[in-house]
Amino acid sequence: MEHYNLIKDLGTVLLAGGLAGILCKRLGLSAIVGYLVAGMVIGPHTPPFSLIAEEERIRELSEVGLVFVMFAIGLHLSLSKLGKLGLATIGATFLGAFFMLNFTLILGHFLDWTAMQSMFVAAMLMVSSSAVIAKLMQEYNLNHDRAAQMALAITIVEDVVAVIMLTLLVSHETGGGGVGGVVGVLGAFVVLLIGGGLLLLPRLLRRLEAKGDPEIQTVVVAGLLLIMAFLTIKAGYSLALGAFLFGAVVAEMRQKNAIEKSFESIRYLFSSVFFVSIGMMINLEQLKEVWLTVLILCTFSLVFRPIACGFALILVGISPREARRGGLLLTPLGEFTFIIAAAGIGASILPSTFYPLAVSLSVLTVLVTPILNRYAEPILKFADWVEPRWVTRAITAYHGWLKQLQSRPSPALAWKLIRGRAFQVGIEVMFVSGLLIFSGQILAALEKSVVSEWLSERTFRYVFWSVIGIAVLVPLVAVWRNLSAMALILAEALGGTGSDRSLPKRVLEHGFKGAAGLGMLYWLYAILPVAALPGWGWAVIACVAVVLAVVFSNRLIYWHSSWEHSVQEVLAEDSRRPEEVRADARVALDESLGAWKLRLEECVVPDAANYAGHTLAQLSIPARFGCSVLEVERNGHLITGAGPDLRLYPGDKILLLGARESLDAVHEFLQARKPHASADDEFGGSVLETCVVPATLRGGRTLAEWQFARDTGVRIAGIRRGGEQIITPGGSQTLEPGDDLLVVGSLGELRAFRQWLKSAASPAPVAEAGGAAEVAAAG
Repeated sequence: MEHYNLIKDLGTVLLAGGLAGILCKRLGLSAIVGYLVAGMVIGPHTPPFSLIAEEERIRELSEVGLVFVMFAIGLHLSLSKLGKLGLATIGATFLGAFFMLNFTLILGHFLDWTAMQSMFVAAMLMVSSSAVIAKLMQEYNLNHDRAAQMALAITIVEDVVAVIMLTLLVSHETGGGGVGGVVGVLGAFVVLLIGGGLLLLPRLLRRLEAKGDPEIQTVVVAGLLLIMAFLTIKAGYSLALGAFLFGAVVAEMRQKNAIEKSFESIRYLFSSVFFVSIGMMINLEQLKEVWLTVLILCTFSLVFRPIACGFALILVGISPREARRGGLLLTPLGEFTFIIAAAGIGASILPSTFYPLAVSLSVLTVLVTPILNRYAEPILKFADWVEPRWVTRAITAYHGWLKQLQSRPSPALAWKLIRGRAFQVGIEVMFVSGLLIFSGQILAALEKSVVSEWLSERTFRYVFWSVIGIAVLVPLVAVWRNLSAMALILAEALGGTGSDRSLPKRVLEHGFKGAAGLGMLYWLYAILPVAALPGWGWAVIACVAVVLAVVFSNRLIYWHSSWEHSVQEVLAEDSRRPEEVRADARVALDESLGAWKLRLEECVVPDAANYAGHTLAQLSIPARFGCSVLEVERNGHLITGAGPDLRLYPGDKILLLGARESLDAVHEFLQARKPHASADDEFGGSVLETCVVPATLRGGRTLAEWQFARDTGVRIAGIRRGGEQIITPGGSQTLEPGDDLLVVGSLGELRAFRQWLKSAASPAPVAEAGGAAEVAAAG
């Protein structure tokens, strides 16, 4: 019966994690905290509750969980989205990480940590929890606050910083070598994986999509994900890197939303196993040894992380007050704290006491962050008061200098023509470097497989390196063509006619081309595994490559253009959901409104609003408060042309434009409720009606997809399905046959809704429950 222990252990892990997750959700905490607590309860360090027999097998499954966690993080960070965040966001993130690294190195000196231990702790403190920050933004109505938006954008780039730090620390410890060499090889590996993924994955996904079988697509993508993680380990890096990069590549595909939805349950399952397994490694007895370190690190993080992030935001041009506000939002630490701590312990750099330390640190920062942001205004006023005047003047002068730089004339024409080609050369050089550097590991893996049985080892090596040579020929030809074009542009910009003392353009052009050619030869010699073949073997391969490049140059150029076009086409596709597109557009609009001293703010109509059922004309928001109503979102449908006859109902989300003082006044007005709302007077001038969704209506579609709010103007105030009752459902709520609906609208809107329901469920008639309408007190 011992071989069934894994089944029992896995069931215990999932059940304990689920129950603890429910309890933590009710307490307002993240489910991850529940998973960690469940692991501590059922783990070996908490007798008599040690219920797990196959701990090693559970840890192996937790590695699979880590793969799916990192894949999900990568899915939310597409390469095109990273480019759209802007240099200010990316620069602020890396500057903040740099400051935290140096602060932590100083702290580690006083706590007698080694340099590697200090760097692992710094990596643990570099990444905020985007889920907590998004919740705080919603709670404090900061969705359209520039500082809050910048903070949320920084958390996206922080995931990249954490992956880079994790990979560099683990690879430097295991592989040695200088930091420059490690970074260069890592960059080549990343470009190789991303470039190969963008070339091959879209074709595969299109073929799978054409089959019309989502089950096969899910299975194939899951297999590719695990293989990618395995290849990353074989290359000497963390499996987290491979899973993260694969998610980032998939995020560029138009099939991204379908893949994300199909992987959601799998991710929940295995990620819970991952966090429960981390909890199993926590020995609460060790917390007695490190409680002082926990308090020191928690205080250090809550003080110096806002300082580091705020100063980084100031350096990229954000005003001091907004920068400090964003720094306060960036205090909660997320799941990367556990992941990096586990990697450090696994590499024998951090002691095992860092398991309870990491968990305590993350939980404490998550609990304290809402308190800090609740008192953000007094904290910001205190910071303004204690800031020396010379610092204020220095920041003002620095921001003035930045504005001068932004308003300077555009760069020279030569640089405009060169910079795009230079970037392309850099990417292709990294791609070729990655292919040649890691081809030795590919060869070793192939030699152990059945392929080596077909040919002798020597013959197989010649065939392999010949194939690699042909594969790199296409990007090498593109690199040389770009370098030649850059040499011509520079010669035209710097050369003379020969009548003056400057060098002739022709001489400069040939000089630049010669230098570029020598540089390419040196680069290829440095990265080629010269010892893999005799000298004459490499000479033969080089001669064949040169002949092919000359004879088939047009064909090689065509192939490169086709590959480049396919990659650009993938990156140009917009895989975002409609709500993500609207959110990004609003962020861009918020930034452009800064010069006008205007803001955007969302306000949700409460359930017992004393103006529910009134039209915008009756409320007269522009005349009374000086704010504009831009749009209203109802059941997931966006009403952009909000006219004066539009009625407002509970659950409607209103987007307002105005100055800060005006928005505060209208927000206070819109949150006004009736002291004793009843069913008879809750909706002034509107009608409540109940009806049943016909059995012939196709189920599974969401309220937003049906778009009856657009077509009829009504709002679904409630859905009753079996024993479940859903009040003010959102646009993502599905509509199923047999649902009891509570519909709100005017008499005309309800007639239009009944007609819509009949036509949507045709040919079956609409079954009305009671057919009665409650008419509220009209005026």
